[in-house]
Amino acid sequence: MAELHSWQPIDENADDKEVIITVDFTVTGRPEAGFAELAKHLETPYGIWESLPPAVGDETGMTGDDYLDRWTTELRASGAEVKAVFGYCASSVFALAIAERVATWQPKPRVVLFDPTAATGFTVLHYGFFRVVDALAAVLTEDEVRNAHAAGEAAQRTHDDLETLTKEFVRLYREVGTTAFERVELDADRADELVAWFSSYLTYLVAASQLTVTGDLDGVDVIRSAELPGALEIGAREVRFDIDHSGLLSQPEVAQAVRGLLP
Repeated sequence: MAELHSWQPIDENADDKEVIITVDFTVTGRPEAGFAELAKHLETPYGIWESLPPAVGDETGMTGDDYLDRWTTELRASGAEVKAVFGYCASSVFALAIAERVATWQPKPRVVLFDPTAATGFTVLHYGFFRVVDALAAVLTEDEVRNAHAAGEAAQRTHDDLETLTKEFVRLYREVGTTAFERVELDADRADELVAWFSSYLTYLVAASQLTVTGDLDGVDVIRSAELPGALEIGAREVRFDIDHSGLLSQPEVAQAVRGLLP
């Protein structure tokens, strides 16, 4: 098999002939469980690959179709048969679109979406901007966190265009982050990396927002946690769990339900 650049195996005994591909923006240290945790309990004969975002900085100017081209070109060249596509949160629209493209050269894979969420001003504010600010709370004062939240809320009310809004979120994060980073004497290069990562993530979300959710829901299942504001309602079959969103992919009972959906 050719070397992969936009995908990487996440199980030790990965089969490179029949695979499940998972789509998520995974970074070290994030609070939510990822597909690597789900893979530990899945017990499937298929290899499991996870998507890789472009190197930080290379995403500049990329559209939703650019991300899809990057992923699907390599998938097709790999020669692997995609048995299923998993998508998490805002990456669910990418998962649906990848499955449609894969279906142009092989049988259409199953699709399982985990807490599918639309990339909107509301969701990017609450699940993107607020979370990176809250991650700095240990070194910020309560007033500084509160003021950063208020600035983010004001930006969301002011900017209807998501791309413009995300640029403002990056500016605000750099501003509040500079205060936090200086207090812990973080190296300037490392501080710039954190801001660049956040910018890369927001570019990814803007790209996701450019895609239209498919009307063909044959072979699509949805796994949902406890109520998640901003959830994307797509009308597919659903299985619900009384589990917090951040732990959805780590629970054995979720993996058991998913096994029953696989071909």
